[in-house]
Order: sequence, then structure tokens, then C-alpha cells
Amino acid sequence: MKLAHSVRSLLPRMETSKTLSSLQIILAAVFLSGALVVSLMFAHNERTASVDRLITAGDGMSGLLAAGSIMYLRDGVEDSMHGLMLHLATDDQLAFARVFDREGNTVLSRGLPDTVDSILASEMVDSWERPDSACEVYRSSEDGRQYYVFRKAVADRDSLLGRVEIGYAVPPLVLFAGQGLRRGAPALAVLGVLLLVGSYLMNRLVGPLSALKQTVALANGDDFSSLASTLPQKGEAGEIGRSINTMLADLNSKYHTLLSSNRDLQVSNRVMLFEKRRTESIIDGLSDGVIVIDAYDRVSLMNREAEALLQIERGDAHGKLPAEVIRQKELAELLSNGEDIGRRRKTVEMEFSNGNGNSNRIIRISITALRGQADKQVGRMVVLRDVTQSKMEETARRDFISNVAHELRSPLTSIKSYVEMLIDNEVDKPELRAEFFNTINEEADRLARLIDNMLNISKIEIGGLVLNKSDVKTRKLVEDAAASIAGSAKSKNIKLTLNLPDDLPDAVIDKEMVRTSLMNLLGNAIKYTEAGGSVTVYAEVDAEQFHVSVIDTGWGIPADEQSKIFEKFYRGRQTAKVKVTGNGLGLALAREIALLHGGDLTLQSEEGKGSTFSLHLPLR
Repeated sequence: MKLAHSVRSLLPRMETSKTLSSLQIILAAVFLSGALVVSLMFAHNERTASVDRLITAGDGMSGLLAAGSIMYLRDGVEDSMHGLMLHLATDDQLAFARVFDREGNTVLSRGLPDTVDSILASEMVDSWERPDSACEVYRSSEDGRQYYVFRKAVADRDSLLGRVEIGYAVPPLVLFAGQGLRRGAPALAVLGVLLLVGSYLMNRLVGPLSALKQTVALANGDDFSSLASTLPQKGEAGEIGRSINTMLADLNSKYHTLLSSNRDLQVSNRVMLFEKRRTESIIDGLSDGVIVIDAYDRVSLMNREAEALLQIERGDAHGKLPAEVIRQKELAELLSNGEDIGRRRKTVEMEFSNGNGNSNRIIRISITALRGQADKQVGRMVVLRDVTQSKMEETARRDFISNVAHELRSPLTSIKSYVEMLIDNEVDKPELRAEFFNTINEEADRLARLIDNMLNISKIEIGGLVLNKSDVKTRKLVEDAAASIAGSAKSKNIKLTLNLPDDLPDAVIDKEMVRTSLMNLLGNAIKYTEAGGSVTVYAEVDAEQFHVSVIDTGWGIPADEQSKIFEKFYRGRQTAKVKVTGNGLGLALAREIALLHGGDLTLQSEEGKGSTFSLHLPLR
């Protein structure tokens, strides 16, 4: 297109000239002026390119010198610097090179000290800084040349050993510096002279060149093949036309090849970007925390769950060492160990503190090697899973099994003992035999309640419990439940009081399930109330619900345990102190039954003053 633009701007002058000699003079002047302008432009561009190459070389050489100086500054090994200094000695543009230790003392130097001091004392006209290097540009007051001084720190891991300093001189502006320009500028001048001498040739060339100009004007910028059939094919211009034709065919082929490759590359980039974002979205959606450590032991990827578990910002963690961002010391040390772990998965469990010194979370950490070519480890994937709840459930299940085994063993042992005594006729008195039979009956009832609670909890968890609702006289239901527990209250010298209105309405409920809830509440009230205390059952009704409250004067429940009291298998600290047996299912079952009816079970308690459990059930 530049060729087309040049021909379009040039050929109209030939067509509109009054005389051939005028056209020749104009062309000669244009070519000579163009030679000068092109020479200046090429010289400036070459100087700019030289500066760019100088900056690239200076930045690279300062990095190379800094890397080579590590062993010299750290271990005093001079061999590491020998090859570098020999290479620097062959660089004509290098003004000086110096190596400093961490105290700023010069340990190696190339270049005259006076020259270095003169350069650094000159006017600084520009400067810039990068994360690990800096560059300053000085203009010499003596010869006006510019000098680029590169500085770079020498560091081994996180330890600063010193710095290096390299100065380069910018080459002066030379008018005919480029090799192509040195050949082209004289050729343009000679061509101008030849144009004056061979003026008669212009008459033969003007016509074909005009046709060539019109053909070039037809180029649409993206399909050069349209020019081939219209280019001149005869005479001197024909030679040019055929050459241009061949060039355009090749250019057209390469252009469309590049265009197709560019389209394929754009599609590939879009696909890769889509896959990357999709993978990140999938990893972000995982319930486990995921961290990817690259081959340099730096964090390259972290999902939201890992961010929440470790309480760090993943944007701050990217590209950093685990020890720099992870607060948990043991985990940071584990992830900083870059040893090849083979094909096995390394799994450990750690306790994470909540910030105040209490270990409240257990995290299972699985580390898997990421492998690249030749089966070489190129990183590690770390999966973090919070197993606190599963550990708690496992502990609760163990405790439950232990408690159930104890609860089953105690009544069975008692029943077996009394039955053996009755079988062996060791009890002669009728009243004593009756007491034995009553004890056996009570222990059997205790076993039945335990088994019923376990079965009901299991049914509720699997959704298999179906309520058998019917009209139930609520007053009689409460009185029967209280009568069933009255014997236990009397044996502990606990006063059991019923405060029930005479006009309690009927309710549509599952009689046996609600009776089980009331029995569990009354049994707990008597169990956790000391001898001489009292348990009161209070009932009331409003427009929609029936309310029964069991009020005791027992030990009460600490405030920090009240939110957990309705959890399955949970037993408070007081149970261990007073050695009260139980399985932690009663209150959980009572509340589940209330929720199945569309009601609730609530608690009001103060440690040392007793508790009030209120059962709220809809009337219909």
C-alpha cells in the first residue's frame, strides 16, 4: 500500500507537466531531496533502534552480571566472574562496569575511575525503576553524548549480597550509518543525474507507468491478486509488471496464510480463555479448599473455600511463597517443602486456631504431585477439607454407643439379678417379691423407652415417621404422662404439681408421639432436680396453639450450652459432674416431634435456678 501511495502521488505530476525537461528537473530534485530525508530518517531510526538494543542489552547484562556475582559475593569464587569480565571487555559501547558488596564497597571494576565519576557527575535527563532494577540517563557535559547507567541488586533468595552497576554510551547520530542507506543514497543521486541525461526514455515509460499507476489504484488492501491481470506485460514496464506480478502473488498467498493463522489463533485463544475461566469456576464451586503450588513453591491458584479456611485474600497470595501469606505455621512449612512426593497422596490433619488460641477446627490436608513432561514434578495440588463436624459426629457416635451400651446393660443387669433371685426362691416374703417384680417392670419400661427413642429418631432422620393424628383430650394426656412419672418423683422426694385449666380443648395430634415428648421432658426434669425440689406442669391455650411447660428447680443449663441442648447425642457438662446417665436423645426427639406437628420446643434456663421447657403444638 505504501508503494501504491507513492506511485499515486508521483505519477500525476508526470501527466500534467508541460515539458519533459521540467518533469525531469522536478524528479531529480525530488529524488535528491528524498535521499537526504531518507538518510536523516534512517539515521534517526537506526539511532533509536541502537538505544533500544542498548537498553535491552544493558538490562540483560546487568541481570547476567548480578547472577554471576552471587557466588563471588557469597562464596568469594572468582571463577564465576572471569568469563563475564572477558565478555564485557569486548563490548565497544560499554563505558564501565562495577560490582559492590552490601556495604557499598567496590569489589570489581572495569573502566577508568575518572571517566565513571565524570559520567555520574553529569546532568541526569531521565530515569526509571523496576521491581528489581533501575536505570538513569546522563548527558555528558564534555562531548554531549548520553550514557545509560543500569543498577541491579544482587540477592540470594531473600538475602541482599550487594549490587552491580553498568554504564553504556549511546552511539552518535551518523547521517549515512545504515548499510542499505549508504548504498541507496548514492544510487538515488546517480539516478537523478541519469534522468537528466536519458530524458528521451521518459516518453516510452510515461504511458506504461500511467497504466501501472491506475492498476495500483485498484488494489483494495486485502486481495493483491486483482492486480495481476491489469499490470503491463510488454516493454520495459512489462519487466517491472511481471516482477511485481510474481511478488504480489507471493505476497497475496502469505497474506491470506497469515490471516487464516491469525483467525485460528484468535479462536484458540478464546477457547483457552473459556476453558481457563470454566476450570476456575469449577474449582471455585468446590466445597473443599484448593491451592495449586507451582514448581517454584509459589501459590499460583487458590479457590474461594481455601480463601475462607485460611482467612487470606487470594489476590494477595498469588505468586508468593506459602510462608509469606499463610498464618498457620505448620501448614506453611508443609507447603513450603518442595520435595518430590512421588505418586502417593500425602494426607495430614491439623488443628486451626480461631484466633484467640482455641483450636476449634480440624482441617484434613491432602497433597498430590502435578507432573509434566518426563514425569517430572512441576507443582503440587493441595486440598483442604474441614472435617471438624465429621470428627464431632464420630465422637458423638462413639459416646452414643457407649452410653446406649451402658443404658442397656444397667437395666438388663438389674432384671437378671432379680429374676435369678426369684427363680432360686431366695425371697420368701410376699411384699419383697412384689417389690422385685415392680423393679423388673420399671427396668423393662426403661429399656422400652430407650429403644422407642432410638427407633423414633431413626424414623425421623430417614423421613419414615408418619404421624397418626386424632382428636386428643389434652388435659387427660398431660395427667396420664405425669402419673407415669409420679413414682420416680416420689422416690427422689420431688414435689410434682399440675397446674392445668379445666377447659383445656381437644387437639388434633399424634397422642403417642406427644406423650413420648412429655415423658422425656418430665423425666429430664426429675433426673436433673435434686431431692427436695419441685417440678410443675403448666398448661394454657390460645386461639391457635396448645402450650405445655415443664418447670423445674434443678441445676439449670449454662448459657453457652443452650444452643446445643437439642442436638442429638449432646449431653451437658452437668451430667458428668452429677453422674446422671442418659443417651442425649430425649430432648432431640421431643423437639423433632414438635416440629413434625408444626410446633416447637423452647427453653428458658438460668444456671443454678432451674429450667423451663415449653412444648407448643397447634390445635388443628
